[in-house]
Amino acid sequence: MSDHTTSDHDFVRLFSPKIMEKIPDPAFESALHVFTSSPGAGKTTLLRAFTPTALRAFWNSRRLPERSDAYQALAAKGIIDEDKGPQLLGALLSCASGYADLPPGTEHSDANLFRALLDCRVVLRTLRNLAALLGFQSPADLDSVTLTYTDQASDIKTIPTSANCIELISWAEERERRVYERLDSVQVEAAEPMASSVRFESVLWMQTARFHYMDQEVAPRRLLMIDDIQKLRRKQRAILVEELTEMRPSIPIWLAERSIALGDQLLSQGSRLERDLHQYSLEDMWGATRGSSQFATFAQNILDRRLDVQSAIPSGAFSQYLRDELRPEDSRGEVAIAIKKFRASVERHETNPRYAKWFEHASDLLNTDTLGALRELYTTRILLVRDAAKRQLTLELIQLSASDLEERDNSQVQGAAEIFMREELHVPYYFGIERLCTLATNNVEELLALAAGLYDALQAKQILRKNELLLSPLEQEKALREVAKARRDFIPKNHTEGTRAQRLLDSVGAFCRERTFLPSAPYAPGVTGVRLSNSELQKFNDPTFTSLPQSRLVKKVLSECVAENLLFTRPSQASTNREAGTVFYLNRILCMYHGLPLQMGGWQDVALEDLIEWMERGGGKSRRQKLEID
Repeated sequence: MSDHTTSDHDFVRLFSPKIMEKIPDPAFESALHVFTSSPGAGKTTLLRAFTPTALRAFWNSRRLPERSDAYQALAAKGIIDEDKGPQLLGALLSCASGYADLPPGTEHSDANLFRALLDCRVVLRTLRNLAALLGFQSPADLDSVTLTYTDQASDIKTIPTSANCIELISWAEERERRVYERLDSVQVEAAEPMASSVRFESVLWMQTARFHYMDQEVAPRRLLMIDDIQKLRRKQRAILVEELTEMRPSIPIWLAERSIALGDQLLSQGSRLERDLHQYSLEDMWGATRGSSQFATFAQNILDRRLDVQSAIPSGAFSQYLRDELRPEDSRGEVAIAIKKFRASVERHETNPRYAKWFEHASDLLNTDTLGALRELYTTRILLVRDAAKRQLTLELIQLSASDLEERDNSQVQGAAEIFMREELHVPYYFGIERLCTLATNNVEELLALAAGLYDALQAKQILRKNELLLSPLEQEKALREVAKARRDFIPKNHTEGTRAQRLLDSVGAFCRERTFLPSAPYAPGVTGVRLSNSELQKFNDPTFTSLPQSRLVKKVLSECVAENLLFTRPSQASTNREAGTVFYLNRILCMYHGLPLQMGGWQDVALEDLIEWMERGGGKSRRQKLEID
């Protein structure tokens, strides 16, 4: 959204303020706040919303009903005033270019140049944004703005504490030019000497400077935002985070980075939370309590806003074009196949008096040609096979009643019945606005990719002048699975070990399928992830294990898969018969690719050796399964 939108007007039209509800209030308080996520989760979009031009656009559109919600969200946090306009001066910089090009040299000189370049850019960006905040045509108009400083400004050594904004702009531009002169110089020592930068003084300058315009202080609140810090060298990133934390800034500083920068830390649980450093994962914000339902609201708001700015099909709610219920024609009339599979699965139990009532109930269902009856038939089959397996151990001979069948039925078993129907009868499963939002795995970019596939299908239907501009469940699933295939096929091109990552993920998918479609559905509605216990995770720190190249490689591949949202982790608590661990769930689009359910919860324990073998050879069979087969 940020990368491809050229104007602030369009940005405000497309921006969904629902993300504001997930940003905790302490993020606007003085400290260092680090936002991490996979690509496309919305970091840059969030940062851009607090730049002066965007804030003025939100303020100017406050009386438009369709955009007032964003204004209200910002006003509630004191960022915009009804009469005075934006009260926060946000400076947004990107580390995407320039910083990593600084000469390695000695650690001291490298850090000096890095601090010097960042300092002059922060000053320059702040002053230019001040001009935009005040509605000036150019920074040259800042000659009418004066600066004063608090007593803390006496600690500033390299940045001039000038009362004139134009002089400061000239200093910043000259400072940047001299940094690049040293960068371009063959011999750094031959370049013109510069004052040594021993800390990030631009933060001190930004929090001590006071701007006055027409005898009034303007922009009393400050926010420094630095994006793409994963582009920095490892040492530069460490210096930035460590020194800004130690400074204990009196203004909020937001750093945004892709999860890939965390490397092996992604395999451990928990976010860093200290007095002066707070770390937030955008995906985890949606994954907490009520997170999935809130992301669905956020996602629908984004889609509806995008639909409003196009003209190929009538605007409105995106959900109105997605049929969310099954009709008899969606089963393709394959009731006969369902009956055949039912009888094949339970044939050996038909003469057992224990299930007489259940078979009577099933006979009534076999004569009812509806999708509801089919689902109930599959539920009966699962519960019957499950009870028969347990009875072999308990030897219970009591006849079961129809009410027993009803008591054992639950949403998990019904979910398993639905995914079995899709697998065996090709009854659509991946359709409707709720499952579309679930498939996005809390990622805006993936949401838009999925919605684009549906939008293309709607456009094609519009061109063909179909009577009803509405995608059936079958049409939705076809379009979405094409997106899923493209997502899976792109994996080798997007990773340093892409082929191994794809092989590992395909093996996890195959393993989950094998466990999901067991006749008794023991892990209903299905298995969508694998778990490494703490003992298995500790192998990453075992010198005997880490000395093997494959162990270091699988750690790297796992970390990249988590960073790119191909896998996402959830903690697993200890119980009476197992230790704690970490579950690695498949991205929901990959779940669709492998024909798996979308619910959370189903997982199976595996060993680290299993993952290594899957990564190198594929397959999807665990060591325990192979021992059972042998």
